[in-house]
Amino acid sequence: MCDVMPTIKEVQALVHGLEESKNFGHELHQKILWMTEELGELVHAYKHNDKFKIVEECIDVLFFVGSILAIMGADGDEAFMKKLERNRAREPVVRRGEFHFDKD
Repeated sequence: MCDVMPTIKEVQALVHGLEESKNFGHELHQKILWMTEELGELVHAYKHNDKFKIVEECIDVLFFVGSILAIMGADGDEAFMKKLERNRAREPVVRRGEFHFDKD
C-alpha cells in the first residue's frame, strides 16, 4: 500500500503498466464496452447492497476511465479540474424528479 494517493494522471500510468504486463488490448471501443460491463456489475452490487463489491466495481470502472483517458492522450488531472470548474459554474435543476445541470 502506498502512503500517497495517486493522481488521475498517475492512475492512467498505473493502469497502462498493468495492461502492458497482461498484454491487454488498447482499442477504445473495447474499453468502453468493458467499462459498461463493469457499470452493470456495479448496479448488481448496489441492488444486493454488497458494499465490498460496490467499492470494488467502482475501482474497476476507474481502471477503465484511466485507460480510456490514456488512449485519448488526455491529462486526467487537467481534464478533471477543467470539468470541475465548468460544473461549479453551472446551476442544478430538477426535471421529472431527477437532478441535472442546466444546459452548457
